[in-house]
Amino acid sequence: MSTSKLASQKEKTFLIDMDFINEFSSEHTRRSYLTDINHFFDYLEDRFPEINNYKSIEKKHIVQFRNFLQEVGGIGGEPCAPKTISRKLAALSSYFNFLAEKNIIETNITSSVKRPKREVITPTNALTRNQVIELLNTIDCNSPSGKLHKAMLVMFFTTGLRKSEILHLKRKDFTTLNTHKIVKYRGKGGKRGQKILHPQCISALEEYLDSMKEQGREHISEDWLFQPTRNPSNPTNLNRPLNPKTVNEIIQKYAKKISLTFHITPHSARATFIGELLNNGVDIYRVANEVNHSSVKTTEEYDKRRKNITDSPVYKLNFEN
Repeated sequence: MSTSKLASQKEKTFLIDMDFINEFSSEHTRRSYLTDINHFFDYLEDRFPEINNYKSIEKKHIVQFRNFLQEVGGIGGEPCAPKTISRKLAALSSYFNFLAEKNIIETNITSSVKRPKREVITPTNALTRNQVIELLNTIDCNSPSGKLHKAMLVMFFTTGLRKSEILHLKRKDFTTLNTHKIVKYRGKGGKRGQKILHPQCISALEEYLDSMKEQGREHISEDWLFQPTRNPSNPTNLNRPLNPKTVNEIIQKYAKKISLTFHITPHSARATFIGELLNNGVDIYRVANEVNHSSVKTTEEYDKRRKNITDSPVYKLNFEN
């Protein structure tokens, strides 16, 4: 079996076959699978040190791992969210399928393990329309990075794209289709997609690109669309994607300026996008398709209308004469 392990990793009984990991085109997906599968093997080596081969792993060990996650398996000994547990079990199931196909084990013992019901314990905080307007208005477009921040944040709030999808856009991805300005992107699993852009987003993008041209940094086709204004480690290398942590810091900077009382991340923009479409009467199936949710149940998790008790349909009843 071909294997790989990090130099800093202690000697492990179970090493993940990298042929399985390399089947995935997305670097993020590869990292996630490694983390989730190794979490199980770390648990196994800690709780059941006598198990030293795949054939010794039984269904009961998977069940006990699931129960461990539900009780104390999260950060700081907290319970993992049901969605996280389902994801980890799905990763294990996928890997055990791979092992069965290679005749390393007889059957996938994880496939019949019951997974927790999907629910959101800590839902992503979304903003209201007025909060988005206020946040965008605090951006100083005359500052060195102002137009970059404005274009990027407007794209977050008006497309619902994920952070990784936006950060990996290139100049050639901002293009025209018939009479529409669109952006082409690579989504989860390497799937290609395209979005029609809102006029506000088009305007902010064009202002940003014009400002880059004025600075002598005009984009060409293969250049990264959103580039940093500085690079302390290599000042001459600015044609690179933004650091994901930097993007979080940018959105939190403007959230602080408008004194938001709750924590937001780039994913909050996606939640806001979904919530605003639903609030404006867009059919939930169309919204699910717009944000590439494989199940409408995922979209329902972002539906703020369900949480607003004052909008109860009870008030629409009338049994009086």
